[in-house]
Amino acid sequence: QCYDLLAKTSPLAQQKALTITAGNLAEKNQNLKWLPQADLNGQATYQSDVTSVPIKLPNLTIDEPGKDQYKGTLDLVQPVFDGGVTGIQKRIQRANTNTESQKVEVDLYQLRSRVNACFFTALLMEENIRVMELTKADLDNNIRKVSAQAANGIATNSNVDVLKAELLRVSQRILEYRSSRKSAIEMLEVLTGSSIALNTSFTKPASLVNKDDAITRPELQLFDYQKEQFRLQSKLITAKANPKLSLFGSGGYGRPGLNMLKNEFQWYYLGGVKLSIPITGQFTRQRDIKVLRMQEQIVEKQKEQFLSSSRQLQVQQKNEVEKYQQMTASDAEIVGLRTKIRENASVRLYNGIITSSDYITELNAENQAMLAQKMHEIQWLQAQYNYKLIIGK
Repeated sequence: QCYDLLAKTSPLAQQKALTITAGNLAEKNQNLKWLPQADLNGQATYQSDVTSVPIKLPNLTIDEPGKDQYKGTLDLVQPVFDGGVTGIQKRIQRANTNTESQKVEVDLYQLRSRVNACFFTALLMEENIRVMELTKADLDNNIRKVSAQAANGIATNSNVDVLKAELLRVSQRILEYRSSRKSAIEMLEVLTGSSIALNTSFTKPASLVNKDDAITRPELQLFDYQKEQFRLQSKLITAKANPKLSLFGSGGYGRPGLNMLKNEFQWYYLGGVKLSIPITGQFTRQRDIKVLRMQEQIVEKQKEQFLSSSRQLQVQQKNEVEKYQQMTASDAEIVGLRTKIRENASVRLYNGIITSSDYITELNAENQAMLAQKMHEIQWLQAQYNYKLIIGK
């Protein structure tokens, strides 16, 4: 439930959704490059000299154009073949979106370790409180018994005082555990963006059986997306060096028009086909591609290093799981023996054979055994779920 809440309400989850939406819009804009590109232009100029005919012919007058000239045009360009640039740019935009989205996914995944820490802390404190409540009930019972004996002159009041002092100490430990549990729950509230009541009961998650040890962390997908970006950028460099073909047309109104010898406002138009063959880029293309391939190799080495570090953590965490599993196997027997010793001490205390201090020694030993059992159980579960996070399952 905490994982799901984290994925739904975290600001990182909202950031991922915005990243994907923005990326999709940017990719759609790439399609507009195939539409006719239109520009509306206006220009007014004054020039120091104009073209004129320096000869005079009989019965023929050639007007000299005005030095103030005006032009308004609508220019259209329709791409026909762009060398594959637009298609690759769409793929690069998609790769960029995937990369940025996956970066957020990595950050979101890493927050799960903090969820684990807070959740299992709250769970452990809950178990500790239950143990101490049982201890408190046992002390209350013995205080009533020893108080009755003291009233009848069988036991001393000092025995009662020792038990009461221990009861106060146990109450203090309960307060400490409750405070730690409250802190863990409040941190979970921040992480999940949800309100969690203090009386919420934390359920022990199921024990995990790790059948597949293959690492499938989201970081690996991020490395693949980054490598894909470099591969596509290499293709873009090659595409930009390809010839490009387009249609163009321009219609306008101005003075003079296309007929420079006619000094009056007139409508005009022109159109044609344009072939463009890049030359300058050919000199740097191979070096640019080589740089991108080296960057791709750097990302591959980063991926290998990440896998190596993850495998080290995997081995370490697997040993942690096995260690706590072995410890929990003997905890039940230890608790059983300590409980028998404490029960025997309780009988001897009632019969006046031992003092309250002797009884508290055995009671504390039982408490420590029970707390250790709960702690090892929770640590075993937490180690399993941390192992799950390390391998990405």
